[in-house]
Amino acid sequence: MNEQATITRQEIYDLVWRKPLTHLAMKFGVSDQQLARLCEREEIPRPSSGYWNKIAAGKCVGARPPLPAGKRGADAIVFRSFALSDQPITPKLQVEQLKAELPAIRFSERLIQPHPIVAERIASRKEELRARTEYYDRGSREWEKVAPFDSADRRLLCVLNGICQTLDAHGVALGRNGRGELTARSGVDAIVFQLRYRMRRVKIPTAPDKWSAPLKGPDVMRCDLESTGDLIFEVTSWLPAGFRRKWCEGPTYRLEHFASDIVATVILALPAIAAEREAKEERARLYEMRAKQQREQQAQRRLDKNRFRRLTEYAEAWRTTSLVRRFIAAMRETDLDMDAVIDGMTVAQWLKWADVAADRRDPLLRSLGVIESIADVDRWTYPD
Repeated sequence: MNEQATITRQEIYDLVWRKPLTHLAMKFGVSDQQLARLCEREEIPRPSSGYWNKIAAGKCVGARPPLPAGKRGADAIVFRSFALSDQPITPKLQVEQLKAELPAIRFSERLIQPHPIVAERIASRKEELRARTEYYDRGSREWEKVAPFDSADRRLLCVLNGICQTLDAHGVALGRNGRGELTARSGVDAIVFQLRYRMRRVKIPTAPDKWSAPLKGPDVMRCDLESTGDLIFEVTSWLPAGFRRKWCEGPTYRLEHFASDIVATVILALPAIAAEREAKEERARLYEMRAKQQREQQAQRRLDKNRFRRLTEYAEAWRTTSLVRRFIAAMRETDLDMDAVIDGMTVAQWLKWADVAADRRDPLLRSLGVIESIADVDRWTYPD
């Protein structure tokens, strides 16, 4: 069922000074140009260009202008939206809704009380400087000494500190995994991420200015990587479908502008990962249960087959002994000399021996033993 939401001039005024127009437009299901024209038509002041970048950088933006009385007043309804209750909520929509509820993330240029992750990195760099640690630079192919943090490093740490402190305030545990990668963890589920600068490949001439120098090869030109100054926040581990995993800043927006989107994505992705893990574990449990049932059924079928095989052996023995007894009886009715000696035994003794041999192999003379023998059969009694 469709539900209609009405928004007044005062509410629009409060919202445009709380979140950027692009975020509000996505929430209302319109374009940011349509929302800007609505503000102009209803005489609603809105932030100027660059306002949100200054907020993200922690700069002073001054007081916002008051809402004019207008022709229809502050309580006039200026916008109506329809929310489809039967429409599935996508991860993108969930992130936008959570972003609207999150307070603005502030980034301080001074790391007075940094997050433990940032403090650990600062302490590690100080220890490397104290120990005069060297590292191998693959670009210059030389060993270089670790240098103090420059302005780019400090900005990266400030952005990382703001994101980590906000996530920590919402119950997300920040740390490192066994490979030293940054992780955001909730219970047993974790998101692996990295904050780095975008790099670009440059060619640096190394050949001397001589005509005899070769025209190509590593002696003339070598490739190196240099920072572009643009930060990238990237999730390197698996995320459920629908969640954004990479944010790159450019000339229009800095990464501080995407901080609330990053935080909301991480907060919502962790429960989604847990749900996927639980569903996967449930599927694995059901698969193992079905496999166990199949193994048990197969084992039972093989056991029944072996027991029936033992039963047929006794049935064959009973039929053979019955046939032998009839044959012995038929032999007695023939004209035989019972006193004739064959191999040290008389014919009568041979017939007596045949009766004893038939009785010894007749399973009906030991019926309980037959049942016990069948019960002793297992799956591996007959290897074939």
